[in-house]
Amino acid sequence: MFKFFARDSRGSLGIGVALGATAMIGAVSATLDYSRMTNSRAALSAAVDAAALAGAQAPANDMQTISRQVFDANFRERDPVTAFTTSVIKRGEDDAVRVEAVAYVKMTLTQAIGFTSAPVRAVSEVLAGNDSDVQIALVLDVTQSMAGTRITSLKAAATDMVNALYDKLKKANQVKMAVVPFSQYVNVGMGNRNQPWMDVPNDSTTTQQVCNQARDIIRTYNCRMEFHSWTHCVDGVCGTQTGTWEVCDHDYGPYYQNCFNQTTTLKWDGCVGSRNYPNNVRDDNYLINRAPGVMNVHCPVPLTPLTPSQSTVLTAINELQPVGNTYIPSGLTWGWAALSGNEPLVEPDAPGRKTTKYLILMTDGANSMSPTYPYHNDYNVPVADALTAELCTNIKASGVQIFTISFDVDNNIIKNQLRICASSPDKYFDAIGAVQLSEAFKGITGQLSQLRIAR
Repeated sequence: MFKFFARDSRGSLGIGVALGATAMIGAVSATLDYSRMTNSRAALSAAVDAAALAGAQAPANDMQTISRQVFDANFRERDPVTAFTTSVIKRGEDDAVRVEAVAYVKMTLTQAIGFTSAPVRAVSEVLAGNDSDVQIALVLDVTQSMAGTRITSLKAAATDMVNALYDKLKKANQVKMAVVPFSQYVNVGMGNRNQPWMDVPNDSTTTQQVCNQARDIIRTYNCRMEFHSWTHCVDGVCGTQTGTWEVCDHDYGPYYQNCFNQTTTLKWDGCVGSRNYPNNVRDDNYLINRAPGVMNVHCPVPLTPLTPSQSTVLTAINELQPVGNTYIPSGLTWGWAALSGNEPLVEPDAPGRKTTKYLILMTDGANSMSPTYPYHNDYNVPVADALTAELCTNIKASGVQIFTISFDVDNNIIKNQLRICASSPDKYFDAIGAVQLSEAFKGITGQLSQLRIAR
């Protein structure tokens, strides 16, 4: 009998097969569980990253709502995930947005001993990538062609950008902004009249006797209505205007000398012209080659030098009013001056802190004026364009990054000039209409705040 049992191996083979099958099933189950947890963790991580990034870009009051909406859109309860939870979003002193989530993944191997699911966790924390101080000069075209809906659209888009940047970059005095409205001239403000870098003549009123040859009309006849047409230009945009009025022929008497008192008034309203070339494309030596005040001209509201005050910047934007024709070098010159930290607009960088400087140029058209030094009363557009290009090159060489926006521009020449002026292709925006202008400013805001995933 013992020999029989010794020879009969059928039962042991069955036990071995059963044990092997069990081990194989366990291995497959373990592999399945591991795969489920790995895939679920990857999906969960992607969802919390997206939620944290969205929260960091959202206004503070909407941060939690928007983050949860984005998380829910990217991660839903589906097999093998049985449930999930997300934590409260936190914004710390370093302006971080943190999203934590736990998902419970259905298990196969451990169900027999009561473990039906296992947790997987993911954490994402987004920081503002621009941890340096940021100085921004808004160089904004407020020429007459900006009147109406254009100036309204500009104010709205610029206001949104300012609010977003101050919301995202919250370290003390981390953001400083200047507002430089320009047209044919820039207004540096009446309070700067006696600064050592300004050269402004005294306001004056003079009266002198002027004599000329005159003769009187002694007969008027052949009066008739005549049609007339003429060319009228506003900020370089010209059109034909027409009118009808009475025209008469006249007979004149003899010439005689006519003398009268003529009063001339010279008044400075804060407008500044150009220094002689090449000083007008440089940002130095203002105490030697001073900025010339120009008399009896109209220019925009005064520029606002760099300030950490959000309310001051918003007020400056709200006060923008259209006036005059286009001379882009005027805006570039004073936008650069606002950022340089030297005379004339002294705003030194904070000691021991890195400072990144940006100039944002927005215009709705090409140059229409050119310099006569110190005034800008000529119409030599190629000269104005050459000065614009030289200023762009020099500003970038000084370490300032330039963003450019063409707004409702159909002139490919100026578009190309603005594209070349920008520091890189992604820093030029071609905006048609209010919506695209708003998107351009939002695009700049995104580049300036540069969100990054810390973990």
